[in-house]
Amino acid sequence: MLIRQQGFSLLEVLIAFLLIGIASLGLVKMQSYVEQRSDFAVNSHQALNIAEHKLEWFRTRGASAAQSTMSVASFSSITSGTDTATHSPYTVRWAVSAPAASLSSSLKSLSVSVEWNDRVGETHSVTLQSMVSSYAEFDM
Repeated sequence: MLIRQQGFSLLEVLIAFLLIGIASLGLVKMQSYVEQRSDFAVNSHQALNIAEHKLEWFRTRGASAAQSTMSVASFSSITSGTDTATHSPYTVRWAVSAPAASLSSSLKSLSVSVEWNDRVGETHSVTLQSMVSSYAEFDM
């Protein structure tokens, strides 16, 4: 009479654990990657909102300060600058210059850059560029 062995051998069990371990490491790596991309998406979206808000402030250059509840920009006083305190942990920098072709003294070129550091310490940034005229849509 022949006795048949039932169950798994030690080698089969070790191979199964090895495959499960390798698959688990892959899932952990994928989870880390997804979290980094998610953080980047959230931070870049917030940085874009901050940059758009700063550009919108430059568009208030012709509004009447007497009739506005918020501070408004003056075309003659639009200069380059940096803001690190208002939007922490984001750093907002804007550069104002004459257009490259020097089309007119009534035009200024704007570049707004928002920077932040991710959880690894790598610096990322979002930059928006535009132009403003001394002739505002608020003037009548």
